[in-house]
Amino acid sequence: MSEETKLKVYLETSFVSYLTGRPTMQEPIATWQAVSRQWWEAVAPDSDLFVSRYVLIEAEQGNANQAARRLEVLRNIPLLDIEPVRIKEVAMALIQEHALPENETTDAYHIATAAYYGMDVLLTWNCKHIANEFTLPKTYNLLNRMGLKCPVILTPKRYMEDCNHD
Repeated sequence: MSEETKLKVYLETSFVSYLTGRPTMQEPIATWQAVSRQWWEAVAPDSDLFVSRYVLIEAEQGNANQAARRLEVLRNIPLLDIEPVRIKEVAMALIQEHALPENETTDAYHIATAAYYGMDVLLTWNCKHIANEFTLPKTYNLLNRMGLKCPVILTPKRYMEDCNHD
């Protein structure tokens, strides 16, 4: 894939967690881990990857060994500045418009950051709040109304299926 056709992909923390998680046989976690590794090997090299400080903050939490593995994967991925006021405005609008619950501000900031920087894709395993098929229309409508490019919000599984990478 040429440099100009590379997709800009925002990696949300749940993706990194499944990518680096201790192997398990427990379903559906084992499948999500395998798909995350497949995406990392097949798609990541042809994509421009980005994260924000929100991802790093979440990745640092929990078991110290697992946190170190997550942070190692994130070490060379460009970090998007989270300081622009517009990001906070978008995140708060997502909550006020009930696209996300009031207590999920970090998830709102992930979406707002990806939209602010014109990401093509926001990759996540968080289907409860971010890649939720029932709330995504609200998210996309709000971002459009605010004049922002809407990243396509996908799980790695859906990405692999839609882009024939399986």
